[in-house]
Amino acid sequence: MGKAWSNSPVADELPRLLAERGLSVRELGRRMGIDHGHISRIVHQQRGKVASGDLAGRIAVELGLPADYFPEYRRAAVVAAIDQDPALLDRLYHEISRP
Repeated sequence: MGKAWSNSPVADELPRLLAERGLSVRELGRRMGIDHGHISRIVHQQRGKVASGDLAGRIAVELGLPADYFPEYRRAAVVAAIDQDPALLDRLYHEISRP
């Protein structure tokens, strides 16, 4: 069985996930110990707010999903891997730049 991943960002996916669970943004924030306004700004993409990889992972886990459910988490993991191994940047670039 494959991984349960979403290719949709937190802002697009979270309203549906909350509705399925009967939760509000306010309740999610309370459970996570963070300001619900921050989550709301991400969902409404106010002032260019997007979820960090860490926050995306925390939200996913709070909702009973794998930490890597959202693409923001996976993107942050890739960037961290590149930061740890600069040669990985060249290998990835070589892979994606092939005609």
